[in-house]
Amino acid sequence: MPTQRKNEDKISIDLDFPHADAEHIASGLRTESEFTELNGIISISISATNFSDLRAIWNSTMRGLVASEQALNAIKGSSE
Repeated sequence: MPTQRKNEDKISIDLDFPHADAEHIASGLRTESEFTELNGIISISISATNFSDLRAIWNSTMRGLVASEQALNAIKGSSE
């Protein structure tokens, strides 16, 4: 069986999406990924040297976004 070589190049995903509460939602990414928030658009960039690591970072980033949105919705719901 041939020896599997480690990928020397980085694999990356870039994602841009708008959100009405982008500034607050982006705060959930502070420990997860590189990101910027500008004028209601969140831009996320993640990279790794293999697909397994990239998938793990992606999953963690998405969990952070979902948790931020759920927390924000809970706060909005309790103030109504």
